[in-house]
Amino acid sequence: MIKLFSLYCLIALAILTSGRSFAQTKTLAAKENELVSLYAKLKGDPDQIDKNATRFANELAAVLKANPATLTYPFKKLTDKIFCFTQTSADGKFRVYSWDTESGGTMHFFNQIYQWSDNSKVFTKVLKYSEEEGGDAGYFCSKIYTVTIKNKNYYLVISNGVYSTKDASQSISVFTIDNEKLNDTVELFKTKTSTLNRIDVGFDFFSVVDRPERPLELITYDDKRKIVYIPVVDDQGKVSKRNILYQLKGSYFEFIGIETGKRN
Repeated sequence: MIKLFSLYCLIALAILTSGRSFAQTKTLAAKENELVSLYAKLKGDPDQIDKNATRFANELAAVLKANPATLTYPFKKLTDKIFCFTQTSADGKFRVYSWDTESGGTMHFFNQIYQWSDNSKVFTKVLKYSEEEGGDAGYFCSKIYTVTIKNKNYYLVISNGVYSTKDASQSISVFTIDNEKLNDTVELFKTKTSTLNRIDVGFDFFSVVDRPERPLELITYDDKRKIVYIPVVDDQGKVSKRNILYQLKGSYFEFIGIETGKRN
């Protein structure tokens, strides 16, 4: 009788949990529809760009902060319409949201929100970029590589800047989670003279315009070889076929040389 009662309790708990999960997903779907509508207004009304950009940013931040389940919610409508780039780490504990504010011309301004989990809690951090002259135009995240070093996960974030039809940049930067805090200063890249948290590559977009992939994959990570590839760019900003290599050795990605030619 006790075993039967316990079984009934487990079934009831499973039904209750399933019901809550369904209701939560339904709520997030409704919120996503609102966000899609807000961003559509941002793209469709040039006279209200600043106002609508602020509304979208505030609403997205509010939805993420109020709903921890958003860390695993796909936001498929937002991403399919390319209203928002959403990249998630392989372990599901770190996510970057980024979007174009549509307030620039050939120079694009992006906003970002970081979201991460630790100790069964979910946290958010809203990045603030400046659209004033000389300010940081922001970036959009196109990929997150997850690397485990001594039983700790590190996230290699690929970010992209668009400054004109010609001038662009791609970077790789390191993040990790320490005691519920997002650490964006850890230095994993080791050159002959220093250690770095971030490597930036500025380039002429027209030198890679014929590449098929979008977003561009200039900086990449080969998990099998444990090598980060950084493209070599000449003085005119042209991306060459050579790559600077950083290979994981112990606790660092160490510079091991420059490779010429197409990699497998």
